[in-house]
Parts: sequence; structure tokens; C-alpha cells
Amino acid sequence: MQPRPPVMLERLRRKVLSPLFDRLGYDLVPAAPDWSHRPTSPREVTTLLESAAAILERDFSASGLTPDGDLVESARDFWDLIPTAPVRQRRGGSGFNGALQLYVAMRALKPDFVIESGVFRGLTTWVIRMARPSAKIFCHDPDLSGLQYRDPQARYSTADWSTADWSGIDPTRTVAFFDDHVAQGRRVVEAHARGLTRLVFDDDAAGHRIHAHGGPAHPTIAMITGPAHSHEPIRWTRNGRHFEQPADDALVRQAAGLIARAHAFDDLHRATGYSPARLTYVALHPAGDGS
Repeated sequence: MQPRPPVMLERLRRKVLSPLFDRLGYDLVPAAPDWSHRPTSPREVTTLLESAAAILERDFSASGLTPDGDLVESARDFWDLIPTAPVRQRRGGSGFNGALQLYVAMRALKPDFVIESGVFRGLTTWVIRMARPSAKIFCHDPDLSGLQYRDPQARYSTADWSTADWSGIDPTRTVAFFDDHVAQGRRVVEAHARGLTRLVFDDDAAGHRIHAHGGPAHPTIAMITGPAHSHEPIRWTRNGRHFEQPADDALVRQAAGLIARAHAFDDLHRATGYSPARLTYVALHPAGDGS
């Protein structure tokens, strides 16, 4: 289990530092991951895991994926694993729900190669390693200074993944995971050009919800595959900045023609109580089909 913060430090945070940060308009919270709060009675744990597995079962069916064994057992394996995660994060990155979805998805997809674009502190790299111990993982992020977990077998690069030479890997045995806050339509086009057909995205959001997501990577998969808005652009503000997704976007049209199937996973919040996840599985048409 994650260690508790020292009592004196916690008192200092609550009585002195938090009020100060409140006046400045910020929240000061312990860097404790959400899974450090968990039920401990067997009945409640079983209820949580079975409820999550039932939702995941529907998501797998809608995605066209075949689970790797019983999903309740996979969820229980993850439940036992996640307290040992070497990454502590409260803001940003994946929480329990997103990490669980990524874990069971990677077990189902069984990739021998994983391209991870957007690494942050390294939690998702660790989850991928737990799900696929023998996979070769390629981690790309422009800033690797915040890593709390560095996989000893992974290859790390600060260059964009699209600039790398992938001629040495089999695209049919590869999964690309994007959590990089780059236009998801662009990532679809880049992946298809390299022969990849199995993609996982974090932070996919429909137009009416994108204002609540950090670093809006538009056009998102939901924008690409959702109802067309041919006469009106999608506009929103976040932290005082204004954003716009054009109504008639050539990138949206191009990416839409490459996607064979896309499914946004349920956020799992009602099953687990943890912060909602935003994972989407995308299957592309093979090269030469639909391009």
C-alpha cells in the first residue's frame, strides 16, 4: 500500500499551506493516487470488481475485442497489482479506471510491440509492462524529466514518434497508445501510413465535453466519428484560452475514411467510484483498404 504522509506535514498542509493556496486560487492536495483509497472488506471488493468487469465486457463486445480470459479475474489481478505501482500522481495521467482499462486492453490485444506517445510520469508504461511482460515498448515524450518510473527494457526518446524508423517492427503485432495531446486525427493518419491498425487513445472527447479535458487534442476521435457539423464550428474556452474545431476540416474527412471501428470505453466511475477514464479503442482499415 502507498505510505501515508507524515502527520506533521499533513497538519502543515491543512492549517497553513492549503489556506494560502486557496487565497491564490489553487488547490494543494497530497500526491496520493486514487487507488490508495479502497474498500477492504471482501464483499465490497468483489462487488466493485464484478461491476467493473460487467461494464468492460460490454465495451469489449462493442470494440470487437476478445478478453484474455475471465475479466473478473483480470480485474482482480489488476486490483492486487495497482498498489505496487511505482508512480504517485493525483493530477494528470491515468487513475485507477484508465489504468484498469489499459491493462485489460493490452492483455486482450497481445502486442509484441507497443508504441507509447505521451509518457508523463511513467504509470501507463508500467501498466503496459505488467500486462505484456515480454513486449518491446517504445516511449516517446518531448519531456522525460518528470518520470517516476523508467522501464529498464523500454526505449525512450524525446522525438515525436512519427519521426522514428519503424521498419524493424511488424505493424500487425503492434499497438500504438496515444496520450500526447496531439490532434487525434493526425495520429490516425500517421499510424495508418505506417501500417498500424490497432490504436488506443486517452482523452478522447466529444465536442460538448472537450472543455473539461486538459490539452484538447482536436479533432478527437469522437469528433471524427460522430455526427457531422457541416455548418458550424465547435468552439470552447479553457483557462481563458479560446479554441475552435473548423466545421469543414480536411483532416477529419481523411481520418474518418481510415477508421474501420471506434469505441469509447465507459468511464467505470459508477462501478468503482474512481475518477472517470477516457480510453477509446480504434481499429483502422488495413493499408490499401479505405485509404
